[in-house]
Amino acid sequence: MLTSHNMLSLLEAKGMQANALALAAQETFPPFNPTPTDDMNTIMYKAGQRSVVEWLIEKMEDSNG
Repeated sequence: MLTSHNMLSLLEAKGMQANALALAAQETFPPFNPTPTDDMNTIMYKAGQRSVVEWLIEKMEDSNG
């Protein structure tokens, strides 16, 4: 199957956008280390945010190789 130069450029741009999204998600929702003073709602909320980031990274790694 032949792929045009425009299609390759589009795929490369989409890959760059996805990488930027993953990096922004990692910076916005870093791993969370709870402390004894954190309430359970905060711990669960932060863990949920991080699990989405880790899922996103895993899916990107699966699609790359």
